Amino acid sequence: MTETRTKGAIRIRGIVAEFGQRAQGFVTIGEAASGPIQFPLVILNGVEDGPTLCLTSGVHATEYAPIDAVMRIVQSIDPTKLRGALLAVPVVNMRMFDSRTGFVSPLDGLNLNKVAPGRADGSISEILAKVLLDEVIGAAGYHIDLHAGDLGEMLLPFAGYALTGNRELDAEGEALARLYSPKLISLADSSGTIPPFADGICFAATRRGVVSIFAESGGNGTLEEADVRVHVDGVTNVMRYLRMIDGAPAADGPRVAARDRKVVRATRAGLLRLRVQIGDELRAGQEVAEVCNVFGEVVESVRSSGDGIAGLVWAHKVVNTGDPIVRYWIV
Repeated sequence: MTETRTKGAIRIRGIVAEFGQRAQGFVTIGEAASGPIQFPLVILNGVEDGPTLCLTSGVHATEYAPIDAVMRIVQSIDPTKLRGALLAVPVVNMRMFDSRTGFVSPLDGLNLNKVAPGRADGSISEILAKVLLDEVIGAAGYHIDLHAGDLGEMLLPFAGYALTGNRELDAEGEALARLYSPKLISLADSSGTIPPFADGICFAATRRGVVSIFAESGGNGTLEEADVRVHVDGVTNVMRYLRMIDGAPAADGPRVAARDRKVVRATRAGLLRLRVQIGDELRAGQEVAEVCNVFGEVVESVRSSGDGIAGLVWAHKVVNTGDPIVRYWIV
């Protein structure tokens, strides 16, 4: 990518950052009966020419590790020592954030990461997706959408990119994913079996020519320092690679490429006793959990359907027929 921001003010609606300055405020996209519907935006406008990088977190606003990471990053960067510009939305979905609601918006019941590119004449989640893509992400050459497992989801960190067929764009996307993830990368093709998916924000951004990656670390409503560090270190690595800040990017050890992923489900109901955790290497036929009924009798030994790496373990301790237990990556 050759996208370069030249010196001068950056304006997004009423938020303006002059050369070498920081600005912050709220972008209003609509209203509810209780007041305006907004999201926070921070603009760090560097003193030298360079790329524009956009960070978004809180698309699912009970994913706390990425939210905290973006908050820390915007507080730690001095715009007088920055090349290019950083646009950051620490909490995209504020109504989910203040209501502590997982997965879907309490305003319209939609998953914001499944309605991209959005609609100006749609419901509030669709309007939010469109404003975010048109006015914030679209103003950058590079974008990282920071996520974690949502409520009830324990997740192995990974970074993903949606391949476009544009050789230059895809090389940059893969580079950013490799620099961000401590182990696993997901390079999604048109088959749609691994993320980022076609209805997501990152996919829509790449189709606009933005190098956009999807990055996950953390989960289950927790805020653990190790999970936050994956995000902070990943963003720092990317910014060093883009020469926005000083230092050389570090990418220690090999990266594992995802090919597909499968879900292992219960067929019986009862108390769940897990036998695996995220990151475990699974073998076909391996027991991942057992289910016992209310009398304490084991009614099912749940076994992996194939080989892979446990990438998502659901936190629920009671299951019904068909409930997911483990999702594993085929790599």
